[in-house]
Amino acid sequence: MGNAFAKALKPFGLNLSEWRVCASLLYVPHQTLSELSVHATSDISALSRIIDRLESQELVKREKSTTDGRSIRIALTSKGDELALRIVPVAKQHESVILSGFTANDVQVLRAMLLKVYENAGALDDLV
Repeated sequence: MGNAFAKALKPFGLNLSEWRVCASLLYVPHQTLSELSVHATSDISALSRIIDRLESQELVKREKSTTDGRSIRIALTSKGDELALRIVPVAKQHESVILSGFTANDVQVLRAMLLKVYENAGALDDLV
């Protein structure tokens, strides 16, 4: 499942982790690293490396927060925004294939259940 989408991302020059960051920033712009780590499901150290790579490709930029000068927010550049918007139809096509045969209600229930699993998995961090 992930391999097929990873292959679909290759012509765009992104891997799955980089796409998660771009997609997250497309839908929720100007995130802190902490916020982005939750939305892109990546730990901070790995995320920092991903941001560095995307920044070197001029797809994202770091900006000082307008409300807290110590805080840095990550945003897509216009180039990153354009690239992400070109990938969205490909992502939706893959999602459509994966979810074929499910009713709209099934999809809603599945997403709610996956969100709960994800939230529960986050509690494991407290055990370490």
